[in-house]
Amino acid sequence: MTAPGDGTDHPFALTAVPAPDGVLHVELAGDLAWDSADELLDAARGHLDPTAAPADIRLDCARLTLCDSMGLSALLALHRLATAAEVRLHLDRRPPHLDRLLRLTGTHAHLTGLPEAAGSDGDASDGTSDGPRLPGP
Repeated sequence: MTAPGDGTDHPFALTAVPAPDGVLHVELAGDLAWDSADELLDAARGHLDPTAAPADIRLDCARLTLCDSMGLSALLALHRLATAAEVRLHLDRRPPHLDRLLRLTGTHAHLTGLPEAAGSDGDASDGTSDGPRLPGP
């Protein structure tokens, strides 16, 4: 396996699977970059029909190998589209390079709904945790 930013192209792919519970699961793989950003937005627009929009869109980012400025722009545009359609957007299983990009650009809390110190699993970025998370407010 190669590291993000090593000069190797990783073709972008996405798979969208609507679930019966009203959640659209979207798996992202490869490089979300200038040449693939529109593909993500076009796929999302196809599922945001006001008469049949999902309650949530869950992007599984575990296999995302790179996200450049156009990829980030696509995530922000997707967030705007989802919000306008009253759909909640979730960025699940974010790789460290995506969390780093979100933190560096000040978009982490906006796109994840989590404090910037939280990692992709909800733990603080220094590896510590607040302890168990209890249900409720």
